[in-house]
Amino acid sequence: MREKISNWLLLAGLSLALTLLLGALRCPAFNFLGPMISAVLLAVKGRAPRVPDWSFPVAKSVIGALVARGFTAGFWTVLAGSWPYLFFGTFWAVCLGALMSLILLRLRLVRKETAFWCLSPGGAAVMVMLADQHGGDMRVVAFAQYFRVLLISVAAILVSGLLMRVETGLTLPPTFFPDVLWVDMLCTLLAVAAGLAAAYVLPVVPGGDLLLPMIFVGLAKSWLDFAVFLPPWLLYPCYALMGWRIGMSFTRESLRLIGRMIPGLFAGVMVMFFGCALFGWFMSLNIDVDPLTAYLASCPGGLDAVTIIAASSGADLPFITAMQAMRLILVITLGPWFYGKLTRLLARPSDV
Repeated sequence: MREKISNWLLLAGLSLALTLLLGALRCPAFNFLGPMISAVLLAVKGRAPRVPDWSFPVAKSVIGALVARGFTAGFWTVLAGSWPYLFFGTFWAVCLGALMSLILLRLRLVRKETAFWCLSPGGAAVMVMLADQHGGDMRVVAFAQYFRVLLISVAAILVSGLLMRVETGLTLPPTFFPDVLWVDMLCTLLAVAAGLAAAYVLPVVPGGDLLLPMIFVGLAKSWLDFAVFLPPWLLYPCYALMGWRIGMSFTRESLRLIGRMIPGLFAGVMVMFFGCALFGWFMSLNIDVDPLTAYLASCPGGLDAVTIIAASSGADLPFITAMQAMRLILVITLGPWFYGKLTRLLARPSDV
């Protein structure tokens, strides 16, 4: 018992220290990466405590509510006016990610159940959860996805600095304990709980503990006209639970496998970066958006990181949010079917 408490205290302390360090360095997804790295370090030393099984669905349901927060009036206005470009831009990014993932598969760097989730241009945390639910190795997917987010975020900051002479970067929230909007938070949590209960009753829905809370919160937000309120003190523990759950499944062998993937991942992310930038340039020539807005809208990075960069660089935030959120929604809803088809069509029987 004493050893168990000691391991939990060590995990919590190390997670807090790494989260603060990565946040100070403006690292994207610092509130997830800090706990995950801490859990990896303890797991390979044999000192990782066990995270309760119920915590992962709860964390995923809160992340689903976070996605639903992007369904604003500006989102629907932009979607109605520019949907062909948003749709084809999303399809282009998904196809690029699938092509790069197929190359990783053919190089025998990943298994076929895992390959197409590694570079899928949706939310990194969401892709990790979907990969786990569809038989993929969430350790490999987590590394690949956050490697993508890190590279793309750094590139987006550099490009934004070149196109707009403003201060850009990723910062910590203004405060960990903002003024609580009690009515909004209560409505948000009730909608999350209803979605999670529906996922429990309907276990046949793929990714239900993520997808159904997202749908319930989005519908309730439209009908009841409240703002989705998720303060940092509620979000960060959910990110930590996800990071711990993933990190504790790492072994020395899995770390060696991931080390072999780095050159291929880097090349794949760069192809996605330049390919999506090319579509952004095409979009800026054909519709009334500036080059920076078009680039950030098509950028295959994390929704949260790109949104922060866009807000600090003076770009058209509703347009960027609409395209990024549409990509995430399509990947969540159609990704399992699309990637399953690709795996059956393109993967050879001899692929690992």
